[in-house]
Amino acid sequence: MSLRPRTLSRTFVAVGVLVAAAAGTAVPAEAAAPNPAKPSSVEKDIAQLEREFQDLVQEPGVASVLRDSKPLIESPIFGSGRKAEGEPGAIPGCTPGALISEFEKLQASLTDVERRAASVVDSLNNLYASVVANDKSPQVFGTDGQYTPRATAAIDKLRGFWDIESWNIQLVAYKGTDAASPEKMKETFARGFAPERAAAAGALASKVVHEVPALQGGRNPLLSGNAFAAPPDSAGGKRILLGDGLLDLVGQDGFGDVSVEGILGHEYGHHVDFAHDNSPSDESGEMGPDAYAGYFLAHAKGAAWDARAQQEFAYLSASIGDCEHSHGTPAQRKAAGTWGEQQALKQDNPNKIVPSATVIEKFQKEYPKLMKSQA
Repeated sequence: MSLRPRTLSRTFVAVGVLVAAAAGTAVPAEAAAPNPAKPSSVEKDIAQLEREFQDLVQEPGVASVLRDSKPLIESPIFGSGRKAEGEPGAIPGCTPGALISEFEKLQASLTDVERRAASVVDSLNNLYASVVANDKSPQVFGTDGQYTPRATAAIDKLRGFWDIESWNIQLVAYKGTDAASPEKMKETFARGFAPERAAAAGALASKVVHEVPALQGGRNPLLSGNAFAAPPDSAGGKRILLGDGLLDLVGQDGFGDVSVEGILGHEYGHHVDFAHDNSPSDESGEMGPDAYAGYFLAHAKGAAWDARAQQEFAYLSASIGDCEHSHGTPAQRKAAGTWGEQQALKQDNPNKIVPSATVIEKFQKEYPKLMKSQA
């Protein structure tokens, strides 16, 4: 089995477009097509923030946090990440999941200038949550803190369920409003800049968030529309980032009852894989955590969800399916989650928790069959 480098992190929602600065493909201003219109003060601020960010990601350990993030599903979401190493080309006759369509609509509503602002702001939010923030301070999940009790309860349950080292897996809030804080952005830029420059760049980031109305002061879901699992050797250590924007959109799509536990179950599933050095480069790298999440959610010693909630999670998994030979189609994602649920329900002893290594092995044997699932 080919193994993905351990520096890669995993995300709940894939980012189909790299942040140009992090990928080293940004087009210099002087090389861009000439624009007869004089740039507005807002455009100048965005351009300056992009330059500051590009300089920041040249620092060792900073670029890799963004460049090496591994997306879960292909979508036009801004921010860090890269496409999966699956087979190239779209799958004929496949329709992406509903959540992908929601992100596409949000992206389409932005102007080019607003997209630039959203991209650099989301990248800064991601970098803050990935490296600077930690769970030693109280974490608030949801734009209004509405998901905090559920997130806290779910991560505690997951830590006690799986037989992997879990005490050092941090659960950190990934918030679109982080870039609106000059203090948080100063800490972020201080990873590569001297104090005076870090303070100025942090103030500029906050200014951009507030002077571009489409960003909604940081509450636009595109600025935190993801969830990440970072492996042990990442810059911020083992952690899960849970995005406010993702929770908002999943709730709007009707999956609010299962959103927090389902997403965290999946991201924790990546840590199950990390613990066993299991990092496949094909769709099983994402469908596996779908299956492990299903097992946890249906198990009597896990979340112990009823049949309705189990079915809802299966459809949530389908809603993030892609059609790019990347993380699994909607039908494949749904099949993986359902398979995991069935493993828990069909056990002779409903209270027995199968060792994680065994669950991985059983899934790998079933994976070729799951890949044949059709919409």
